[in-house]
Amino acid sequence: MWKLRALISALLLFNVSYAFRNPIIPGFNPDPSIVRVNDDYFLVTSSFEFFPGVPVYHSKDLIDWTCIGHALNRPSQLNMRGTAPSGGIFAPTIRFDIISPPDNTTGFPRSYYVKTQNIMDETSWSDPIWVDQWGFDPDLFFDDDGKTYLTTTMGSGFVDPDSGYFAVWITEIDLKTGNSLTESRYFYRSELPLDIPRLAEGSHLYKFNGTYYLLTAEAGTDIQHRAMWHRSSSLEGPWEASPYNPFVFNGRNLSNPILATGHADIVQTKEGDWYTVFLATRPQNPNNSSGVPQLGRETFMAPVTWKDGWPIANAGKDITFEMAGLYNKARPEVFVDHFWRGENNGFADKKYYTQRTPDKVFHSFTARQGWLRLYGNVYTPSDRRTPAMFLRKQEDINTVFSTELEFYPTSKFHKAGATVFLSIWIYHDIVITQHPDTGKRVLAATTRTGKEPVPNTTYIDIPETGTVKLWIKCESTQYSLGYSLGHDRKPTYVATASNLWMQSYPAGWQNFVGTHLGIYATGSGLPILVPADFKWIKTEGGDW
Repeated sequence: MWKLRALISALLLFNVSYAFRNPIIPGFNPDPSIVRVNDDYFLVTSSFEFFPGVPVYHSKDLIDWTCIGHALNRPSQLNMRGTAPSGGIFAPTIRFDIISPPDNTTGFPRSYYVKTQNIMDETSWSDPIWVDQWGFDPDLFFDDDGKTYLTTTMGSGFVDPDSGYFAVWITEIDLKTGNSLTESRYFYRSELPLDIPRLAEGSHLYKFNGTYYLLTAEAGTDIQHRAMWHRSSSLEGPWEASPYNPFVFNGRNLSNPILATGHADIVQTKEGDWYTVFLATRPQNPNNSSGVPQLGRETFMAPVTWKDGWPIANAGKDITFEMAGLYNKARPEVFVDHFWRGENNGFADKKYYTQRTPDKVFHSFTARQGWLRLYGNVYTPSDRRTPAMFLRKQEDINTVFSTELEFYPTSKFHKAGATVFLSIWIYHDIVITQHPDTGKRVLAATTRTGKEPVPNTTYIDIPETGTVKLWIKCESTQYSLGYSLGHDRKPTYVATASNLWMQSYPAGWQNFVGTHLGIYATGSGLPILVPADFKWIKTEGGDW
């Protein structure tokens, strides 16, 4: 028997296959940028209107990632009061001890950078150092002659009618002040046809073996999104296109379950291997270009090889969920936060967000020990300000979010509960409130659907006292709102909404974010004196 066990073990070891699973950072994490410092990898993604801004992830092996904080974590760095949906901070670049994000809170994006001497301490990030050249998707390139160059993206029709929607500009800057040392110069335009569309953004500059390489994101953010390489012996050009372009692109086959691949960055391991990180979507219902990517754009990765001096991702093949190399690490199937006061000010980790920059503190972990107390304010999730709401990114298509709440409203305007949130227009929630007709404490489950979202509310009777457990079941086709009472661990679901609306937006607006799950309290336009106490939150299940 012992020999048989040894033989089986040997066979298993001999046949082991090394592969990792995409996405490497699931949930709304677009526009990844990555850097290696000795044995450590650091990666940042866009945060748009959510605060704190620019999550910083750390890994030792490119697989096991932890959010160690945020580069923009105080109002002096990031004031987003009134920022439009899908405005704010997007497409940052991380390079050794410096992050350069664009600020699009006003509609005229201008970039800045922040620095730190200790990236593991999020409080050490500097206040912004603003640059002169406007535009979004900033990149800082440090040449080997000591010069620093900034590239950004902007509309360029005023110098080139064939520039398409956006093109890349460059200027040399003084790293101490952010001031430009040279005139801004029209640097690169996409070579794609105008109707693809022609659009170049997300630029990153590198220098390998004396040659400059330019990596761009092109063709917009939808299913034709891709990454493209060019190289030159000089920053003055001319730029030679890679014969192996596009670098990452799943848009040749629109039945792919992974689409919108692009906006990439690359990194070399200590052992000399290369990898690229990039954004992509997982459309649902169905799993192709007709589906809905309700989680938004996530961070994916692929191995990179070199041929004829050009980088090639995944041997030129489509990006898949299972990728050769490294290893796969299963994620925990259950996350529970009991709000015990600890190193993250009472939160279990650093993956909580508010909608825009808060005006003031609206929560406490000490007012009722072992509970998170929310003091609702006048704002609701529909307002372009900051309601008393904490959100976490939905990281899995199939998951269940739940919380236990004690709340005693004294007005029909008082609400506290759980929400699945995309934007100020599209979110669903189940809350404790007062019935508008009877004044009794009830549950209100509200879905918002339609091209111009229309709320539909169902009221459920509950006891006048005691806690209520609130449930949100997330699936590939729909979201369901439910509740349970007492010791009952099985929810009763009372409202559903198709996932179709979780990437919807009114005419004239775009949506660049993904769904979040969270809790909130509000006075719906009036101050509220009664607090809402949450005992825990939990997510369970997942796409493992």
